[in-house]
Amino acid sequence: MPRRKTRTSASSPRAPVLLAVVTVALFLLGEAFLLARSDTGQIALARIPGLGDWNRVTRIVGKQLRQGMRASGIPDDSLRVSVEENARPSLVWRMGLPSDASLLHANFAMTRSLEQRGAHVLSGRESMGPLGESIVTLVVGLPGRPTHRVLLVRGGMPAGEDSPRVSRLAVVLYGFGDDEALASQFLALPVPFAVALPPGAKSSAPLFKAAHDRRREVVLQLPLEPINYPQVNPGPGTVLVTMRPAQITSLVRHHLEQGRPVIAVSNHMGSLATQDVTVMTTVFRELHRQSLPFVHVSPAAGAVCKDLAADLGVAYNEPDEIVETEARQSDAKALGKRWSAILHDASSREKTVVWVRATPLTLRWLAPALEAKLPPGLHVVPLSFVLNRPMVL
Repeated sequence: MPRRKTRTSASSPRAPVLLAVVTVALFLLGEAFLLARSDTGQIALARIPGLGDWNRVTRIVGKQLRQGMRASGIPDDSLRVSVEENARPSLVWRMGLPSDASLLHANFAMTRSLEQRGAHVLSGRESMGPLGESIVTLVVGLPGRPTHRVLLVRGGMPAGEDSPRVSRLAVVLYGFGDDEALASQFLALPVPFAVALPPGAKSSAPLFKAAHDRRREVVLQLPLEPINYPQVNPGPGTVLVTMRPAQITSLVRHHLEQGRPVIAVSNHMGSLATQDVTVMTTVFRELHRQSLPFVHVSPAAGAVCKDLAADLGVAYNEPDEIVETEARQSDAKALGKRWSAILHDASSREKTVVWVRATPLTLRWLAPALEAKLPPGLHVVPLSFVLNRPMVL
């Protein structure tokens, strides 16, 4: 009986082929994963309903808009951001153009910058503002999913050039520490000012209550991790860069609950945390949810807050002046000199916000300073009159 031939391994040539197919498949999956994590990939995913990180898409579009601004020669400090809760899109960027700038060039630069990442100008129109300014309104984002309304504003003169300039000045007192008696004396003064108070300390609850009882506007000083923490420590309940986003959100909500009602949130220290994108994104998402503006006091050089706030639809502010050293002196000479310079500058601005350290010297000086005759056209007003805040229609 002849032997049955043993079958040679017919599958052996297939093994390298199979391995090659798997290798290619894994490579393609890896490339797809990397693409999905890129700006272009996120925009592509967001075109499919239910996919993509919409907060990140909004940030990507904002980044491209800023590149378009710089390509057009529009200065960064001309950008004003507001949120119109009942509008679509709710995020509004208003950019002031120099009087000799070309609206056509700015429009083209914005369009080209957006298209580099797959976003688009969805619509545009040109109009004339109430003061004679030219306004180009662009709606940008993805088809059916706009992210920003951009106003390019050029020129315009106030009606009646001879009419007097109206300038507004607001004062915020900070640095009460645990001195409830000093705070009580300040709160009783018959002049308009806001107070900035940190949460979490033993004295926080009575200070918030006293401020509210006196109908003072309150800024909550959110304790954020500084460089060299804990040697430098903003106090209990500090938001740390090692915290998970859920922890940060819970802590921010707890602090706001203790301080409410508040008209804004500022940083209390935070030279490290304000440079951390993850921390500040989490903080700003909660501020956006609660329609609260952010006041950035003494920004660190590497802080990410201004651009990030614009991306996430949070109204951003910085004090124009901070009076610290002069308020700690033994007499009011230096304080008076600094105040005179502030009033001179404020009379030429539309609005000025001054933060002043609360000290015994400040207590004696503040009421006479605010009740004295001011430069023509300059008025002391509540902080809410000059704060950049989300717009609610």
